[in-house]
Amino acid sequence: MAAAHLPRRFFRALWPGPPRAASVAWVEGILEPNELALWRELPNHDRRYTIAVARRVQQELAGTEYAGDPRWLAAALLHDTGKLDAGLGIVGRSAATVVGSLAGSARVARWRGRAGWRGRVADYRVHDEHGAARIRAAGGREEAARWAYAHHDADRRAESGIPPVVAEALRVADDA
Repeated sequence: MAAAHLPRRFFRALWPGPPRAASVAWVEGILEPNELALWRELPNHDRRYTIAVARRVQQELAGTEYAGDPRWLAAALLHDTGKLDAGLGIVGRSAATVVGSLAGSARVARWRGRAGWRGRVADYRVHDEHGAARIRAAGGREEAARWAYAHHDADRRAESGIPPVVAEALRVADDA
């Protein structure tokens, strides 16, 4: 994952306000009722962020054969739902990102299933897996589940079945 956008994202997340009503209405026109219920579980900062990602995806796909397809906007809006499973706030997520990077993937993998902070760090570091499972359990679109699973891993993106142009638009929008 490209990290340059993370400090900016951290400071934006500190503002507690909900997304604007017009933005929520836009999301309501994209997501199916079961997906919308899942999206509404996200904290305000994640809902604001995913709206921004989906708007960037919309811009990235303008003029392509994929423009206007709500599947890709749903994928952008739902891609981080797995972060809910870690139960970490803004500062905890930031710490989990740093600790997970320093500890390394193998060590963090051994923390999976543990109680306490280490287990939550491990859950956060695999939020892509959790997100795909949440989307599927909610009856969400398969494309959104596949993107949630693949969004941090280039190999997974290539194997996801998501058109490369769309996958690149989603990646760029998330890393902006």
